[in-house]
Amino acid sequence: MTDAPPPAAHTVPRWPAAAAAAVFFVMALARALGPPDGYPRDLFIYRLGAELALRGENPYDIPKVRRRVAAEFTPDDAHKAYTNTHLLAGGDLAEWVVRLWTDTAVNSFPLNCGYFMPPMGVVLYLPFALLPWEGAMVLWAVANGAAGYAVGRVVTVLRPPGVPVPVFLALVGPFLLLLNPITPIIAFPAGQTSVVCLGCVVAGLIARDRGRPYLMAALWAVPFVKPHLALSLVPLCYFLSGWRPTALLIVLVAALNALGATIVGGSPAFLKEYLDFLPQVRDAVRYNRVQLNHGLSSWNRLLYGCGGPLIELGLVTTLAGYLVWYALLIGRWAVTGVRPSAAWAVAASAAGAAVCCQVLVYELMVLVIAVPWLRDLFVGGYRTWGFAGAVLLGAHLAPRPFVEGLGIVGHNSIAVALFALVVLVGPADPLRPAAR
Repeated sequence: MTDAPPPAAHTVPRWPAAAAAAVFFVMALARALGPPDGYPRDLFIYRLGAELALRGENPYDIPKVRRRVAAEFTPDDAHKAYTNTHLLAGGDLAEWVVRLWTDTAVNSFPLNCGYFMPPMGVVLYLPFALLPWEGAMVLWAVANGAAGYAVGRVVTVLRPPGVPVPVFLALVGPFLLLLNPITPIIAFPAGQTSVVCLGCVVAGLIARDRGRPYLMAALWAVPFVKPHLALSLVPLCYFLSGWRPTALLIVLVAALNALGATIVGGSPAFLKEYLDFLPQVRDAVRYNRVQLNHGLSSWNRLLYGCGGPLIELGLVTTLAGYLVWYALLIGRWAVTGVRPSAAWAVAASAAGAAVCCQVLVYELMVLVIAVPWLRDLFVGGYRTWGFAGAVLLGAHLAPRPFVEGLGIVGHNSIAVALFALVVLVGPADPLRPAAR
């Protein structure tokens, strides 16, 4: 009796991911080289934090950061469109004045910003601080383009031998993931870390598929510039590759933060000051407050939207949310007795991050790493589950004003909660023959 031949490999073309990343890079470069009102604003702050630290100044000095931001992004420049609104044309001067005051003196970007990254952010943004602002924007476009290629390849990761990728997903998926309304219109113009961090996560999964778990751990250290979202990578790393890569991930994150704390405050002990500073973050920026931002997706936003109490997440409540989520996942595993697939574990980590943290719309890109599990659902014959998951992910692309016009407020938090439910009760290993 001879052994059966190994399953045939299903090659997925690289050109769709390369083409989508190239288009995304061109769009990003156009923003970087275009008029000042298109500059990536948050990148300016992240670079400013590293620049201040290099000069021996405290990047966590909120008034100082806001003065620098106001000099670059003035409220008047940010809201020139209000000088020609339909309100003026219709003679409603009183309403025009109210809106102009609200947007320039209350909600304006210079009055709702600050440098809040952990100290490791200073280390990671040093290359940008060493360049002039224009050069830093070009480098940021390059980084986003490179990360975009990895994001486009997410449709191929975590595939058991012989498992195909549906043709539509292989050819069109990268374009949908990179050129949707959120990525080039919101995430990059904001100068946010979403694409780069997501690219590092996917590149880490690719490295793991190629037998390089320690490279995965190194790449996964980068997303910890947003630690609340990246926390789920620690248990995921352990599930996928064991304790050694997980220990490396923890050591790298700790070392980067210790180095950043030393640059900012003279010693790693500055980390204690940073932790004391964190409670100011929520109150300093209106966009991050559940009561004021219907676009946040988290369990507390959903609770508040349904008439429940107002709960703003802090360090303790965020960790508590994660503990509850992982208790549910482990309980599901114990009840069913089915070891989850790697793709399901990745989807569960993404869903947990989105539901346990106060996540802004451009940070919802973390859910992209659930695509391999949705792929496996379709390949394994669970099309209803796959369709439900895809619809819930796609719901975030709907413009909030349009959805609110339909009478649905806070659709992001609703879609995130429903997707988490689909992950929790859906097939944990859809490619397992005995699972059906």
